[in-house]
Amino acid sequence: MKRNLALDRFRGMAVILMVVGNSLMDAPDAPGFAQHTQDIGLSFADTVAPLFLFAIAVSYRQQFTKLYAAFKMKAFMHYAYRYLALIGLGTIFSVGGAVVSAYTSWGVLQAIGIAGLLTLLVIPFSTGIRTAAGFGMLVAYQFALDHYFLQDVLSSPHGGFIGAFSWAAMLILSTVMVDFLQKGMKSFFIGGGVLSIIAVISLFIVPISKNRVSLSYVLVSVAVSCLWYYLAHVLTKLVPKKYGYVSCWGMNPLLFYILHLLLLGMSRIPFVILHVEPKPLWAAALISLLLLLILGFIARKRYRNA
Repeated sequence: MKRNLALDRFRGMAVILMVVGNSLMDAPDAPGFAQHTQDIGLSFADTVAPLFLFAIAVSYRQQFTKLYAAFKMKAFMHYAYRYLALIGLGTIFSVGGAVVSAYTSWGVLQAIGIAGLLTLLVIPFSTGIRTAAGFGMLVAYQFALDHYFLQDVLSSPHGGFIGAFSWAAMLILSTVMVDFLQKGMKSFFIGGGVLSIIAVISLFIVPISKNRVSLSYVLVSVAVSCLWYYLAHVLTKLVPKKYGYVSCWGMNPLLFYILHLLLLGMSRIPFVILHVEPKPLWAAALISLLLLLILGFIARKRYRNA
């Protein structure tokens, strides 16, 4: 099967931004755009995780439909196992983080896994049904957040289990935008423009917050992801043939997510032993550079051997 170069570049960009952001995250002197907001507000770092959900959406329905046409219910089981495996892998990394004083009860893989499972319930249906499901889930989540679950969500990374329902709405709406993409870049541009207008309006109704996974955050994130994918598509039109540094990262994003966590964990050990916490910005920047060199070398090596 021919690779989607625009998707590889899009995913590669997301992985590189994640590596740099996570490397700098422990340094309190890092620039504000590289750190997640504590509650209300939006930083550049807050827009990175949604890129991975959009990347999943690009191929989710198309691949599911092909598998479902041949194997029916086995298609549901295949994707259920895939997202359950992500939840399990995320749990392992959450527990393993305790070794280097970075334990967290809920990570991004768990959020993506739950989002993938919930999206699986509606992925066979039409664009209209998925649009209604995505917005309906998002509105219901925001209502429940405002009236019942705000403290529970704020006390957990990425919104915890409850916040995963909002991440699921983000993935569902991303599959809707991919439907426009498959009709052509003009339809995708128009759909993204309409979504952007709705997202801007939502900012006057609901505070934007990654920690809350608020309605406005979801809509803005999907709109930003559409913009980044459009730019990746334009770049691919301009440079269509060559796989470069960025696209090689995107050929196996889960591998580089795992490797970057392992290397980051190893990099924390000397600072924990020496009780140098938090680490200075220069050390975080150096670690970021080393990770880009090491993982970039591996990415290029894997591409040449593919």
